[in-house]
Amino acid sequence: MNKKHPFVSSLYFLFMLIFIFFSMPGYAEETAEEEKPAKTRIEYHTLGDQVFGISAGLFIPLYFNNPNLSWSDSDAFTSTNLSLGGTGALYYGAFLNNNIQLGMEIGAMFAGSPNSHNFYMIPITFRGTYELQFKSNLFTVPLYIGAGINMTSYLESFNVEMILKPGAGFYWNFNSNWAFGTNVTYWWVPQIYPGEREFNRLGNFMDVSLSAVYHF
Repeated sequence: MNKKHPFVSSLYFLFMLIFIFFSMPGYAEETAEEEKPAKTRIEYHTLGDQVFGISAGLFIPLYFNNPNLSWSDSDAFTSTNLSLGGTGALYYGAFLNNNIQLGMEIGAMFAGSPNSHNFYMIPITFRGTYELQFKSNLFTVPLYIGAGINMTSYLESFNVEMILKPGAGFYWNFNSNWAFGTNVTYWWVPQIYPGEREFNRLGNFMDVSLSAVYHF
């Protein structure tokens, strides 16, 4: 009976150990990859989720711009002659997906004039919102723009104009239903008079408000 030389047996054993040693890292890596769960995107809102919001805050008159003059002209920008005022709004919207929301907002504002009369605006806008979500939806940052009509009233004067309201907010989601936060919104109100271009003006205002939003 032939016996293997001890040196041959030792060499064979050594090669087996080397093969097993270098195979272990690859096996461990494959096992780790198989056990590591794949990252999944969490959807906090789905199609049809609805929101109702109420806000109130400070109305800040900025300036009127005369579009007939160049920006370098000293008369191109003039004061609104309005005091700081108040503003409030009601909003209803619905999500199209996790981030995009469409809705409607009805607002109102008042501000005083130098002769102690109040100036009023009532904007009605359709609003589109893109919502950024942070810390597992604990905080959200809505970026939005609204477009619609704006009714203005001062003494016996009443006008209906166009309005654009871009803005952004920051919200803390108290629970799955309630969120509380603040908004900064720009009001751009073009006052256009066909046939009387010299009277055209672009109104610029803004508001800073606190809001409560209910999700259902």
